[in-house]
Amino acid sequence: MSQPQNGRRLLHSSLSLRRTTAIALAAGWCWFGGLADAQVSVGGLRFVDRAALGQISLGSIRGSLGVIDFDNDGWFDLFFADVAGAPNRLFRNVASPSTPGGRTFVDVTSSSGIADADGTARGFGGVVILDFDNDGWSDIYTIGPGAGLTGGVLYRNNGNGTFTNVSIASGVRQTDTAPSSASACDFDHDGWTDLLIINSGYGGKALLLLRNNGDGTFSKRNDLVPATTFAGITYASTWTDYNRDGWEDALVCFNNTVPLTLCNAPDGAGGRRLNDATAASGFTHVGPAPMGIATGDIDRDGWQDLVITDAVSGTYYRNDSGHLTEIKPFSTFFGWGTTLLDANNDGTLDNYQAGSFSSANVDFLVRNNGDGTWTNAQAALNTTALPSQQCARIDFDNDGFEDIITINPGRFVSIYHNQSGLLPGAGHWSSVRLHGGHGVNQSAIGARVRLYSAGGVQMREIVAGSSYSASEDPRAHFGLGADTTIDSIEVIWPRRGSVAQRTTRFAGPFPIDTELSITAPAPCPADQNADGVVDDGDFALFARSYDLLLCTDPAQETDCPADLSGDWKVDDSDFVLFVRAYSDFFCP
Repeated sequence: MSQPQNGRRLLHSSLSLRRTTAIALAAGWCWFGGLADAQVSVGGLRFVDRAALGQISLGSIRGSLGVIDFDNDGWFDLFFADVAGAPNRLFRNVASPSTPGGRTFVDVTSSSGIADADGTARGFGGVVILDFDNDGWSDIYTIGPGAGLTGGVLYRNNGNGTFTNVSIASGVRQTDTAPSSASACDFDHDGWTDLLIINSGYGGKALLLLRNNGDGTFSKRNDLVPATTFAGITYASTWTDYNRDGWEDALVCFNNTVPLTLCNAPDGAGGRRLNDATAASGFTHVGPAPMGIATGDIDRDGWQDLVITDAVSGTYYRNDSGHLTEIKPFSTFFGWGTTLLDANNDGTLDNYQAGSFSSANVDFLVRNNGDGTWTNAQAALNTTALPSQQCARIDFDNDGFEDIITINPGRFVSIYHNQSGLLPGAGHWSSVRLHGGHGVNQSAIGARVRLYSAGGVQMREIVAGSSYSASEDPRAHFGLGADTTIDSIEVIWPRRGSVAQRTTRFAGPFPIDTELSITAPAPCPADQNADGVVDDGDFALFARSYDLLLCTDPAQETDCPADLSGDWKVDDSDFVLFVRAYSDFFCP
């Protein structure tokens, strides 16, 4: 990174590059070139289903999935939660033994420990990949509905290729619950990832919040969520900072009724809670049987939009500066899983939807033209009509073009390998993988990444729990089009402090067609304007806050940049800390 011109010390951070592009692209031409040329392309998009062609097999599964790099080798693997009576499955991403440069998946279930009797006896749904104990190894939570209104299965990653079922010891095994979906987020920014489970079937018990205690256990905290009266099925939920206040909110799709916006707000005692803000948010309608949800900045205005599949033609919301406005950009069909991805790396997010189970529909792909219009690119999937259900986005071969895994219950699991990079005009890309620490949960779930290049600004959020019952590739993927450099990258970390204090800016230029690995730096509260240095600009901001005593109320947490000591007051102790940082350019 470049040094600041005024000589002030740049804030410490960790950023490394993972150069895989040249090898991966060369392998793509060698491995698939001839076969892919026979496939249909639409608007620069082209996929080929490796499973349908018999080249990669994941077996016949009727369940949910999660994308996970369980062995930390940089290649993303797959976990499947199957139906009750069928064991969970784990597939490791390995080099293909028959195709030089290619990748395939090998079933490592038997040696992993996830096919235990408890997990096998429970139903599927709601797979969430998270590092609940912050040890650097991704763990697996699945809702695991069972007899007697119980649910919750948690597998702790032992770091040696095996997992241990810690469902009971951790407290995620709950009674009086009928879970149907789940997602994860560090909603209170204490550095530990929490779980939100959505129940089906009871009035007043649709929500279950499990707060991570930071000691390997979770506690039920339904006092921090609103009471509900919904009594039907709930398929989809996810987290997003829809109002861009620096705190992640939850969106819940109740079946065939009004959805629910859970707005993250101060609880008045220095903590956080989730309030019902449905009416104010504008997210007040979903179609019949809303089953999949995806968030992303579709129009590149810096605000997260929504795509929801349902039993008709989908429900869509444009985010207008924090207010969600229902729109109809295109028409689809009865769908389940859905995801937003930049399939050809042109800098705009496209939409994939899995066809309806149990009717056979061709899965749906629509191309974002970048001007408010969309093109039906369904033919570019090069597939046949199948009753599809769950899906997840993944770049399984690390070539910079995102692929899709889709479950066709009772048949096979489709592996849509993205071949758009082989077409003329394919764009450049960047992939950002975040790592926590210093008060940030290890998976950096809830972080917001902005990438600046000649083509403008793009934004991504790190999410665990989306689509339908899935966890997707946790890397922030950016299509760059014709841009050949990245000017800078900005990360807003999910940890305590004001938004400015939680923001790290990395000055470029950075290379393209490369995976960047960024670790959360130590916080620097004296850097009041988050420009990477402690200088006169920070002194001016601090002096104003100190003079006005802005931080006398814990409820004003996000407006308290001068409270360096974290005691909810601006006083002499904060002044001493700031002077030390300003004099030594040191971040306490």
